[in-house]
Amino acid sequence: MYFARPSGLPSLALVISIALALPAQAQPQQAQATLTEQQVAQMLSQAESVFTDQQLVGLQAAVFDGQRVHQLNLGYADIEHRVPVSSETRFEIASVTKAFTGLAQLLLAESGELDLDAPVQSYVPEFPVAPEGTLTTRQLAGATGGIRHYQSERDVVFYSTHYDSVIDALALFKDDALVAAPGSESHYSSYGFNLMAAVIERAGGKPFEEIIQSRVLTPMQLENTGFTDVRLPMPHRSRHYTFIDLYSREVLPSLQVMPTLNHSYNMGGGNMYSTAGDLVSFGRQLMGQEFLSDHVRAELEAPHFTSSGQPSMFSDGWVMIGLQSQPRFLMAGGSYPGTLSLLLVFPELQVVAAMLTNTWGKDGPDVMDQLIMAWTDPALLASEN
Repeated sequence: MYFARPSGLPSLALVISIALALPAQAQPQQAQATLTEQQVAQMLSQAESVFTDQQLVGLQAAVFDGQRVHQLNLGYADIEHRVPVSSETRFEIASVTKAFTGLAQLLLAESGELDLDAPVQSYVPEFPVAPEGTLTTRQLAGATGGIRHYQSERDVVFYSTHYDSVIDALALFKDDALVAAPGSESHYSSYGFNLMAAVIERAGGKPFEEIIQSRVLTPMQLENTGFTDVRLPMPHRSRHYTFIDLYSREVLPSLQVMPTLNHSYNMGGGNMYSTAGDLVSFGRQLMGQEFLSDHVRAELEAPHFTSSGQPSMFSDGWVMIGLQSQPRFLMAGGSYPGTLSLLLVFPELQVVAAMLTNTWGKDGPDVMDQLIMAWTDPALLASEN
């Protein structure tokens, strides 16, 4: 169903639709919305402001208000061929992928197939034991495993190399020194989630992508979410654009088309695609009673700690900065050249919001802070009752 735009929003230069679009059989509606139409309209207007100010080519935003999903589609999936963004346009989601990987390891642990506290070598003997000590999947989930993040390796060869499996991609970092002894410090690492993907693959007895599909995507009916393979055609795929140079990170004088980047090196940490509607559906089902047990839901919201008792800012693919806020929220975000992604889940409000774009504007990934602050503003989300 499509609806007229709420009054009070500025006129849009390109394509907009506000829609209700989630499978009712998987997601029963609540009796009453938590957010008013005015609050939803303001959130979508804030996403539009980012789109306009940053001169983005295409953007999707979706908000679940506690009862219904409202979706905003702006601009183009492919500006050269004038293909507008629709609710079916598939955007790469970068590090929001980690939320799916993190959920999979918790589900395997709940089923008894994975011991989160066993050394990763119990599942992936190809990964050598480091002199700094053994590490566990639980430490990887809390970003305390000591695995390094990217350094200077992301060059043309890096982005053009295809890895057929998560095991093959371990060669990029498996012999490198740890940045800290396992458990001692918190360090964000996409490579850590690639190692987690390898553990999931071995524990689940199937290729990592198949486990995510069978344990998460199919049960949740996320039909527009999956893994990107740049070698293969994909329906509704968005192209990518940038005002920031891929390698120097300098601001460019004009918009450029992004070259095709192969992210198979980052299967567990940033190689999935989705839509804003699917991401909202994912977040909504994380809050509900139908898909997750109370135990797994509690694990998602529980912080990880270093051996000295310091809380990590990262847990199971989520950033935990919002759990001390009012209202509380979980955040997953992602960025690489030509892609920005954001997913916010407010457990007490039963509200979910997502944004995807195919462009790095002139402020690059820094613009994400603007939208996060706007969408988590207590004044915006305050109840009018």
